This record gives sequence, structure tokens and C-alpha cells, in this order.
Amino acid sequence: MAARRTSVTLLWMLALAIVTLLSRHMVDAPSGAAGRPFSEARAFDTLTALNPVAEPHPTGSIANLGMRDRIVAALTAAGYTPSIQTAIACGPAERNPGCTAVENIIAVHKGNTASKAVLATSHYDSTPAGPGISDDGAGVAVMIELARHVANTPTRNDVIFLVTDGEETGLRGAMAFATHHPLMRDVGAVVNVEARGASGPSMMFETGDGNLKLIDLYARAVPRPAANSLTYEIYKLLPNDTDFSVFRRAGVSGFNLAFTGSASLYHSAADSVRTLDRRSMQHQGEQAFALTLALADTDLSAVRTPGDATYFDLFGRWLVRWPSVANVPVAAATILMMLGLVVRHRAAFTRRSTLWSALALVAAAALTYAIGLGLSYPLGIWPGVHPLDHPAPWAGRIATLASIWMVILPLARLLRGRTDPRVTLLITWILLACVAMGVAITLSGAAYIVLVPCVTFAVAGAIESFARRDSLDWAGGLGAMAFAVFLIGLALALEVTLSFDLTQYKLLALLPLVMTLIPVIAGDRNAAPQSWGLALGVVAVVSVFGAMAARTPAYTPDRPRTLNFTLYDDGEHELTWQAGFAGTPDSEWLASARFSAEPVAFRQFGVIDSRGYLRPSASGHLPAPTFAINSDVIRDGLRVVEASIHTSRGGAGLAIAIPADSGIRSVVVNNQELLASADRRARPVLLRFWGFVTTSLPVTITFDPAKPATMSIVERGPLPDMHETEALRSARPAAALPAHQGDAAVVSRRIDLESVAGAPTSGPPAR
Repeated sequence: MAARRTSVTLLWMLALAIVTLLSRHMVDAPSGAAGRPFSEARAFDTLTALNPVAEPHPTGSIANLGMRDRIVAALTAAGYTPSIQTAIACGPAERNPGCTAVENIIAVHKGNTASKAVLATSHYDSTPAGPGISDDGAGVAVMIELARHVANTPTRNDVIFLVTDGEETGLRGAMAFATHHPLMRDVGAVVNVEARGASGPSMMFETGDGNLKLIDLYARAVPRPAANSLTYEIYKLLPNDTDFSVFRRAGVSGFNLAFTGSASLYHSAADSVRTLDRRSMQHQGEQAFALTLALADTDLSAVRTPGDATYFDLFGRWLVRWPSVANVPVAAATILMMLGLVVRHRAAFTRRSTLWSALALVAAAALTYAIGLGLSYPLGIWPGVHPLDHPAPWAGRIATLASIWMVILPLARLLRGRTDPRVTLLITWILLACVAMGVAITLSGAAYIVLVPCVTFAVAGAIESFARRDSLDWAGGLGAMAFAVFLIGLALALEVTLSFDLTQYKLLALLPLVMTLIPVIAGDRNAAPQSWGLALGVVAVVSVFGAMAARTPAYTPDRPRTLNFTLYDDGEHELTWQAGFAGTPDSEWLASARFSAEPVAFRQFGVIDSRGYLRPSASGHLPAPTFAINSDVIRDGLRVVEASIHTSRGGAGLAIAIPADSGIRSVVVNNQELLASADRRARPVLLRFWGFVTTSLPVTITFDPAKPATMSIVERGPLPDMHETEALRSARPAAALPAHQGDAAVVSRRIDLESVAGAPTSGPPAR
């Protein structure tokens, strides 16, 4: 009876841990309470006042100028004297080449000592498609509320409030501040407020190297922590960037905050005050307030340390942390403890038990992947769900989590009577401890997710082995529960990057939990976990919820898919419409709207080979951007043209497209070289420019007159007001919306630099 009571108790505890995790995920983020410094109600009023008509405001647009003026007015009313930093910031030539004309807003609260300053920052520009309510109007509202609070709060350090421009075009506002503004040399720590969705807890997902003291400050300052070093380690491997990346590369650390739920609303026309979760904004604001105020009274010269921290929040209530340098020694000690358990239970290690245990673990991995792959069809591939945001995810989540029992139960039944459960337990946990060691060496901040369960098993196993020599029941169950706490949360968090069409990888993330539960169930003398009735019940749950998920509409008006309409006009061929879907295209809609059923090859801007769903347009050519020569000289055998490019339709974006065989050697804007390298002639180059709606783009182009010097100038602007445009917009499905760059007319014209300006004059030699 003792083993039966142990198993039942452990299963109830496991169920409690799972319910706690799931309930936290459903609640998403805590609501605000009266009496706290930050109030989401006030912040929502501020957000509404900043963007009263919820219109897109990309950098350089008239709408963005209005946003700028309203932010300046709000900071002025709070008692500050804000300044505007105007600059042309250009991205690095090797990635995202181009420039943005930015206008950063800066306000400073003076501290009581002449020391390092805290930089509290967010960005105010939006993408062309969306009004930027969540990304990053919510962050700007938090900054203004924070500035109002700090204005009446004495602090040790200065607090610099920076509301950047041009973040959506390549972090260009942050680059301008970090590179050119004199206040940058005073910055000792950064708090950046961002969003990649419209709901969910505000995660502190990024910090910097030498973060041991910063994480300790975070744990002490934030009442509802949402952070873990696994997220930080993964984010370092991804190509994603925010303004925080600019400051981190400049040697300044701090905290990067963002909520990521409801990703289908990100950068879309549906991003509104109505769809922004107030609980997320409250959580975001509370953390930004707590961290900024804590840093404002901290010696910022000492916040960076030689070591990093390993950390994770426990149910959003406590932040557990320790120095990462301890991970390898702890993993080594855990392996030694487990080897000691093997010695203690060596009598159980018969050849038969060892062989069956090893086979069961191999089968667990194969079966877990196979079941996940099978589930990915009804849950994801067939409906063609949004890559990051299912409109009704819980049926799929339940089917996914329940499916692990389709691995655990049959393998536990197979092992029962064929092996001693202690053998399977110890082989499993030694293998996992070795994994923990490998992760501790290569990706130390991520080690906790395996290391903590291994330590739990090793310590509990040592205690249980001496108290009850022939048993590891409690140790196995407690270790499995530790994995449940981490891995179920991880499986849910993976939805930020993996949709249901990749369910097999979510199940593989749960494999350690599967492996550790198999011997726990196999060793249970209670017949219930071994019964065919329970197994059939699990299959029924997975089937029912899998069918519910498969029958759920893949998109809804509240969780739309991306569908952008782009009209291409190169001045030489007939105009062409492109329908741009995110994810699997809607074949029925393509047919009804008379677009091609399969992607068709076309040459974008006349230089870049592309494929898309196309249909011809009956409209005439649109006004093209203009290219005006200001000077044309010969220097050292090369021709140097100084010119100005002007929009003709008020487009938010300009570009220069250079073919692979062009003789163009150099493109310079604002004394900044934009071409990547001499070998760029092997491929086309697209240089993008933003923020030049009301001003011209000055550009200096150097080319070899002995080679063809052709290029295209491009303007990305609004769609023309005509019948075709309205017909397409009316035909757009109710569950689809423009997102990111949105609907646009892309007008390009080929320029032959050799003939466009006539005879050049001689100029001074190049320096």
C-alpha cells in the first residue's frame, strides 16, 4: 500500500503543478491594484491622447510629426524641457543597408549626484500598416507616466527619457543617440520597453553580460517577476533586435521588457486600444517603474560584474537565481551523486533490466516525435494556422499535453515486470545529468531547466535510498514534477516561435518529462495507471481535442492573418498586383480574386528575382520619384554624381536598387558609406531610406564610367485611389488584414547614370 499511496500522492502533486502553470498562462498578466505608482488606467488615457485616431505613423510621415509634437507637449506639461535630436542615421553596410531621417525626443530628470544616468526608453514610430498601439505606443505611454512620477521624486542619478524614432526601420533612432548624442557617455544602465504582440505577461527577456548584480536588483525590485535566463540565452542566438541591442553593443547593460501574446495583432491594422490587454500594460508599467526607480538610486558604476546569473521566476512570484559559474560544478556533483545511487542500488542492475530500460528510452524519443508529427497535421498543417498565434489555442494545447501519456502509459506497461524501475530511473537521470553538464558548459544560463530537476532527484534519491534502501519512488516523482514545472511552461512559451504545425518539436521539449515519468508509472503497484481503460481515455482526450482544434477556424477578425496588396509599377511593363500572404495562401480566395494559383517569377524593382501571387492591373502608370543631379565630376578616373531623390506621392519609403552587374562602386549618404564590400557586384543590392517624406534624400554615387552604371530608384507609397484598389480591399477576407509594410504602390524607374547628367566636369582628386 505504501507504493500505491506514494504514486497517487505524486500524481496529484503533478496535476497541481500543471494546473498552476496553466492557470497562470490563461491569466496572462496581473491586473493593477489601487495605490501602486503605475496605473494602467492613466496610461491608457495617455495612450489614447497620443494617438487619438489610431492611425499608422511611420518615420517621416505627417502623422509621426503629430505624434512627436504630442509627446513633447506631454513631457513639457510634466515639467521637463524636452529637446529634439535630428539626425540621418544609417545602418551597417553588411546588414540592413540604408538610412533613416530621425527625430528623437529627449527629456532629463536631474539627480542629486554627478554620476551615471539611467536611460528609460521606448520608440514612437510605427510600421506603415499598423497604428503602433502596442508596439510601441504602450511603451511611450509608460515612459510619459514614468516621467511624470519621477519629476516629483528625488533620485540619486539622472534619469534620461529617450523616445526614439526610426526603430521600425532598423533601430536608427537608437543608433543616432548612441553614436552622436553627448548624453550617451553618461548612461550607466538602460530600461527599454517594447512589445511583440498585444497581451501576455511582460517578460524581462534580455539583459547583458555581467548581469549578476542586475538580476539581484531585478529580484529585489520587481514584485511580479517574469524572467528566465533560458529566454536570454535563446534571444542571443536569434537575429531579432530592439533598441536595447544598440545600447548593449555600446557596452551598456540593463533590462529589456516586452509582452508577446496575440502575435497576430503585431504590426497589423487590428492593433488597437480595444485589443491591447490592460493587464499586460499594468505588468509592463509596474516593472518599468520598479526597475527605473531602483536603478535611479543605485551606484551604476558597480552594476556590471565579471559573472552572469542563472535565474527563473517561480509562478510569477519569486525569482530564483544564483551565479552561473556554479552550474558546471553542481552538474558534476549531481553526476557523482547519481553514480553513488547506482552503487547503492547495484543489485538491481541485471542485464535484462538494463537492456529493457535502454530500449524503452530510445522508444520514448522515437514515439514522442512520431506522435507529435502526427498531431502536427490536424493541429497545424491542414488548417494552415497563423505561424505564431492560433485564434483558439487551448484545444490544441490540451491535445498536445495529453498526448505525452500516449507514450508514457504503453511504455510503462511494457516495462512492468521486465525491469526494476530503479534501473530505468537511474539510467534516465544519469543521461539527463550529462545533458545538464553539456548545457552548463555551452549555454550556461539555460542549464537550470535540466539541472534543477536533476539536483532534485539526486538529493531526494540519496535521502530515500538511506531511509528505504529498495526504493526511489519519491525521488523519481519529485524530479518529474520539477521537469513538469519547467517544461510545460516551456512548451507553452514556444508558441512565440513555433506554431502547431511543428508540434513534434514541442513534444520533444517535453521528452525529459516523458522519460522520467515512465519508470514512476511502471513502478506503481496500483493497477489504475496500467489499465487499458486509462490508455483509451487518453487517446479519446487527444482525439477529441485534436478534432476540436482542427475544426477551429485558422483565422478570425480578432486573430487575423496577413494579406497585403502591392501594386508594382516599373514604368516599362504593365502594372502588376501582388497578394502577399503570411503562411499558407488561401487558394480559394486567390482564384476568386483572379490571382495566379502558384507563385510566379518576376523581377522586383527591375533587379531582384522574386516570386509571388500576381495578377495584371488595368491602370496607367503612377508618378515616379525624381532624381535630380546637383553635380557631376570625374575624380581619379571615377565619375562622382551628387544628386537628390524626391518622393512624388508622399511615400514613407525610398530605395536604390543596384543590379549585380552595375559599375556603381560607392553610395554615400550623410558621409556614411552604404555598400557592403567590393564583392557586392556578385549580387543585387537594395538600399532602403525612410523619413524623407518632407525633405529630399541627398546621395553621392561613385561609378566606373567604363561599365554599365544602371540602378533603379524606388518609392513605396500609398495605393492609388481607384476602382481596382477599392475592389481588392472589399474582397479581402474578414479574417485578414494588412500588416507590417501593409498595402502599398511600389513605383520604380531605371536610371542610367552615364547618360542622365550629360558631360561631367573634372573634380579634385579623391582623398
